[in-house]
Amino acid sequence: MKKSLLSALMVCSLTLTAVAAPSVAAADSFDQKIEQQDQKINDLKGQQADAQAQIDALEAEIADVTAKVNDLEAKQEKLSNDTVKLQDTIAKLKVRIAKREEAIKKQARDVQVNGQSTNFIDAVLDADSLTDAIGRVQAMTTIVNANNDLVEQQKQDQEEVEKNIKENEAKIAEIAENQSQLQDQKDSIASKQANLNVLKADLAAEQATAENDKADLKKQKAEAEAEQKRVAEEQKRAAEERAAAEAKSQANEKAAQEAAAAEVSTNTPAKTTTPSNDSADTSSEEATSESGNSGSTGNTNPGGGNGVDHSSSGNMYSYGQCTWYVKDRAPWAGTYWGNGAQWGGSAAADGYTVNSTPAAGTIVVFGAGQQIGDWTADGTYGHVAYVESYNASNNTITISQGGMGFSTPGGPNIQTLSASGYTYIHR
Repeated sequence: MKKSLLSALMVCSLTLTAVAAPSVAAADSFDQKIEQQDQKINDLKGQQADAQAQIDALEAEIADVTAKVNDLEAKQEKLSNDTVKLQDTIAKLKVRIAKREEAIKKQARDVQVNGQSTNFIDAVLDADSLTDAIGRVQAMTTIVNANNDLVEQQKQDQEEVEKNIKENEAKIAEIAENQSQLQDQKDSIASKQANLNVLKADLAAEQATAENDKADLKKQKAEAEAEQKRVAEEQKRAAEERAAAEAKSQANEKAAQEAAAAEVSTNTPAKTTTPSNDSADTSSEEATSESGNSGSTGNTNPGGGNGVDHSSSGNMYSYGQCTWYVKDRAPWAGTYWGNGAQWGGSAAADGYTVNSTPAAGTIVVFGAGQQIGDWTADGTYGHVAYVESYNASNNTITISQGGMGFSTPGGPNIQTLSASGYTYIHR
């Protein structure tokens, strides 16, 4: 209290010296000014206490929001991993269903041609003994039961595909909702932090006024306000950049479609020309056959094209993955084709034409660990991209792509490379 009174007397004396001519003040007037200064100091202390309480509340709120952001980010990562696993499971099931469907059709054709009922009767009539006849009947029954089990397993796998699709769509919806919440929380933190800085600067400025040190604290306040303005401008700029990127993407898509139409029109007579690197193309087709075409030439679906590709379900792949970008660029692509390396087999199972012939408007598939120009596809998941144009004169393709390894995960990232040695999915 003595220090406060002494400070008040000093401030009062300085004020009187600066604003009034030297004079001998009356005792009651001097005491009144001291009382007023004391009141001013007490009011300032109260304001400081209120400001500190607001600071404490804001810091607690920021800590709470930060914890929520961390939880959401962890949940986002887990959901993203779950969707990748589900995509892999669905793609494998779809290929397995397509292969089994061909086996069932083949058995049905054999029954129609050979007459299975007649074979049963002949097997019994040709038996050497009763024991032999019973054994033949049991063998026939085992074959019939095996066929029934095959059909039942086909039904179960188809039901499992639909179940996984629904689960994956639910996770994708949850990811989108969490992403929105995450952005709101981050924006809230930035805004509250900027407001907190302004509040602290205001408090410091008031304390500096009481201690005759305004200049330094006013600078801090100005810096805090500048930070608040910077955060607001940054958020505005980010929104503008997102809008510009969307507009650019739409413009690129339109230009690519026009270029693809022009390219197709120009190259129509030369469509049957084989790319220069025949050996590389042949190996690519063989790789496609092994992954999902069951020994076909790579041009047709081994399952007869009766698979359900769910291409109209929307983009169920995770944002920032190469599969998400290609599905966004080419909506006709299947929704549940798995990882990039699985797309060739999955597309064939859904009835799409898959071969080694490059063309504008196709999807190019890169196998696990396959070279893509001056870089290499992931050793487990491979990679996919969209063919924007094909130059037959030098056998090169220009592709657009996305993925976490690029500076722009959501794409488009443009690259030109040799067209040989890759698998292409045609619409």
